[in-house]
Amino acid sequence: AEQVKGKGKKREVDLSWREAPVEERLAHALVHGIVDWIDQDTEEARQKLGRPIDVIEGPLMDGMRVVGDLFGAGKMFLPQVVKSARVMKKAVAFLEPYMELEKANAGGGSSRGKFVIATVKGDVHDIGKNIVSVVLGCNNYEVIDLGVMVSCENILKTAKEVNANIIGLSGLITPSLDEMVHNASEMERQGFKTPLLIGGATTSKAHTAIKIAPHYSGVVSHVQDASLVVNVCNFLLNPDKYEAFAEETRRKHEELRELHSKSKSAAEFIPIEKAREKKFTDDWKTARIDVPERLGVEVIKNIGIEDIVPYIDWSPLFWVWGLKGVFPAILDHKKYGTQARSLYDDAERLLGQIAAEKRFAPRAVQGFWPANSVGDDVEIYADESRKEVIETFHFLRQQRSRGDNETYLSLADFVAPKDSGRADYMGGFAVTAGKEVETFADTFREAGD
Repeated sequence: AEQVKGKGKKREVDLSWREAPVEERLAHALVHGIVDWIDQDTEEARQKLGRPIDVIEGPLMDGMRVVGDLFGAGKMFLPQVVKSARVMKKAVAFLEPYMELEKANAGGGSSRGKFVIATVKGDVHDIGKNIVSVVLGCNNYEVIDLGVMVSCENILKTAKEVNANIIGLSGLITPSLDEMVHNASEMERQGFKTPLLIGGATTSKAHTAIKIAPHYSGVVSHVQDASLVVNVCNFLLNPDKYEAFAEETRRKHEELRELHSKSKSAAEFIPIEKAREKKFTDDWKTARIDVPERLGVEVIKNIGIEDIVPYIDWSPLFWVWGLKGVFPAILDHKKYGTQARSLYDDAERLLGQIAAEKRFAPRAVQGFWPANSVGDDVEIYADESRKEVIETFHFLRQQRSRGDNETYLSLADFVAPKDSGRADYMGGFAVTAGKEVETFADTFREAGD
């Protein structure tokens, strides 16, 4: 039974699902993130179906499709999806020795092609990528799996070194989409012709067509799930089918772009000169300008995790995980409460462990400098003499039409103009939990978590 924090009650665990056929048990375990019986159920499925790849492409992929459908319908949330991914990863890890043995007994055979695959920079999620790697490997493709958080430079460098036939990019979080666009742009700049496959929970055919494909003249294809990747690769590497597949893919992309263009309302923008005429202004003669106690850079070390915890704004943690609400009310939210409470408990437990073991060494650097604005720019000066400009920040200004009486803001509007005669200042800071974070994360990766 699970202890529910703050409620003082225990939930009764319903094990009736253990009486179902093995295919249904695997699906249930995946949907509910239950790892307790995954090894024995996976083995039972292997014995029943004959080949390990049949277990992956059959009940395991069926279960993950249910997870994907529930997630897409808003009936399942990201913390649950990650737990499902852990179950899938454990099942695949159990089957891998059998797949290697099967491959060895078959004598290997010639490779169908080389496939370089990676989770893009900034993203640590790898379950989809791992499943694709396994499925391709079982279909006699040579897979070069670069892991997670892989830079564009490393992906393309490896693709050149091994003479890859196909490159695959994976990602789960939204920022990964921009990183994929960057990868496509770099492939174009470096003259690649290698087909590019896109996959992951946040990716879609529409995003691939609208945002990624225009940056690369080679074939860019979105693959919905691992069960489809082999067919796509077979088309791409078959000289008799490649051109037709490439042309059909480009045609569908063009249709999606046209549909997007028609549905997108054309925003009206005013010329930058008019926006500047309606800038925000203040009475700089009487405006209060605070003077920093000290100028220059200050480095702050020896910050304890326990010192930071009281200042944590928990709400963004839930937003990142797709749980909409504000802390602490979200813990009792009708729709998100159960998952929010579970996520919060996990976070508190992990923070306690990090603090007790002194895992991280948080540090910060802050600084204040003399500054004045010049139009939409802000000049940063070396000292109070304000003679030497050490940096200039070029800020944007709002230009989307807002009505005749509205102002059009720029960050530079809030710094005293150089010709006002007033001395103003600008501050900046950077913080880090420390490079130790990556080392700590590695312990989870090594444990298959």
